[in-house]
Amino acid sequence: MNIFKKIIRIFALYSKKRAVKKKLRQYSKTSVTTGVSKTIITEGADITLNSKSEQLSQNVKDSVTDIVKQCNCEAQKLLEYIKFSKTKIYYILSAEKLLKYINEQEGFIPEQKGLDALILSILTGNGIKFRTEPLFVFGSKNPEKYLVLYNFYKWYSMKSGLPGFECETQKLFKKYYKNNSKSVTSKFTLEEIVSLQNAIARDSEAAEFALNYEKQNEVSKKLSDKISNDGSANI
Repeated sequence: MNIFKKIIRIFALYSKKRAVKKKLRQYSKTSVTTGVSKTIITEGADITLNSKSEQLSQNVKDSVTDIVKQCNCEAQKLLEYIKFSKTKIYYILSAEKLLKYINEQEGFIPEQKGLDALILSILTGNGIKFRTEPLFVFGSKNPEKYLVLYNFYKWYSMKSGLPGFECETQKLFKKYYKNNSKSVTSKFTLEEIVSLQNAIARDSEAAEFALNYEKQNEVSKKLSDKISNDGSANI
């Protein structure tokens, strides 16, 4: 994933986070509970009691950091890890263009149902199915490292049990990401808004992890080059 695309996506996600929080203000003195968190809205401010979710999120970050370190963030090794964990990876020519028909992007695609699942099943050569398991789709057998890292993080979050990857939640997220106008958001229930928060959080965490890794890797490279050139560690 191009670094500029990552930055643009992160800013877009932050914008949508603010819009979701603004939408929550209409649900004063109400609450909603999910499997790992409870959100309470009081006097226009949302308070999320999500110690389990926060711990899971931190565990994912720590685990992915260790995995990436062990394989030196080599894309093929990350892909091998995915395949070893029984998640299928498909390589489809012109994947980026074809996936637009189901409003998806290259990389990790959570469970799909209905027409989207049917189209995805046909694209991946799995016949006629109206439900697909989580999988990966790339347009090249050698996908760009940070594209793999970003999607690996999302996949690992899903495998670890973090919320936001449920089929209906993902449909809502894609719909919201494409259009967050009042005409669309005015129809969302509190439960849908909280589900959106989870989906946006997962995407943000993955994008930020990939971006931060790239920044750290660039600093390390500059430091290494500096030491090699003149023996100095000052950069």
